[in-house]
Amino acid sequence: MSINATLLGQLFIVWLVISTIIIAILAKRKTQTPIMVTVIGFIASFIPILSIGMMIFLALKNDIKVTDNNTAASV
Repeated sequence: MSINATLLGQLFIVWLVISTIIIAILAKRKTQTPIMVTVIGFIASFIPILSIGMMIFLALKNDIKVTDNNTAASV
């Protein structure tokens, strides 16, 4: 079975979408600048080993602490 260029291109596009979505989800939970990290992750997805490394790094990173500033000061 030979893999032609069309199939390889389609697999690459699917990889870009899936890896960017995973990186975006992790970036939202783990960083304070999720848009910038997602864009960097999208660019890194063009080289699969870089995006896999980025996913591993984000998965191992601690979650950010979210503070709730919407408390009522006066009733």
